[in-house]
Amino acid sequence: MPESPASTPKDVTPFIQRWSQAGGTERQNCQIFLTELCELLDLPRPEPASPEAEDNAYVFERKVIFHHADGTDSRGFIDLYKRGCFVLEAKQTGQTLGSQVWGDAMLRAHGQAQQYARALPAAEGRPPFLVVTDVGRSIELYSEFTRSGATYVPFPDPRSHRIGLEDLAQPAIQEKLRAVWTDPLSLDPSLKSARVTKAIANDLAKLAEGLEKKGHD
Repeated sequence: MPESPASTPKDVTPFIQRWSQAGGTERQNCQIFLTELCELLDLPRPEPASPEAEDNAYVFERKVIFHHADGTDSRGFIDLYKRGCFVLEAKQTGQTLGSQVWGDAMLRAHGQAQQYARALPAAEGRPPFLVVTDVGRSIELYSEFTRSGATYVPFPDPRSHRIGLEDLAQPAIQEKLRAVWTDPLSLDPSLKSARVTKAIANDLAKLAEGLEKKGHD
């Protein structure tokens, strides 16, 4: 049986070459980069936006309202939003990857994305992931699987939450991003722990049953 597109590693060389040479600004490149990334990974493209914010489940520039302590409100716009999956904040830093200045800029973007997630209507809930991208250069993942408003932390850990442009050639990275887009809760490590615990319990039960049949207490 032939593999489905989602399970077939993609040749990302043209994509990497194209974006490694890109310049310009975030506003110029953000939406085309993300649209091409979706096409590369066989993911659905963002949908046209509706005038009503609550109808916009997977769109660019999703509007949110910030309610401030002084009673005033202000508007913000999420660069890319997918309900139940992620809030994405895009930057084009122009800074050297890995430098302190670049790292600080990405941390500020994380903070901004977290504010957007917390500003979403309660009826929609908070998504389990934040995605922060330096357009055409890197992607960072942060998770908060309780969806309770707690802090989003590097996923899967602080050493491997950053995905460089060339890392997209790795099938495991491709699969991880597909999961963030389509089944983010499947990445919750607590689910894996629960499955392992259940498997161990089943094995112990079988062992105990076997010992009992042999006359052991």
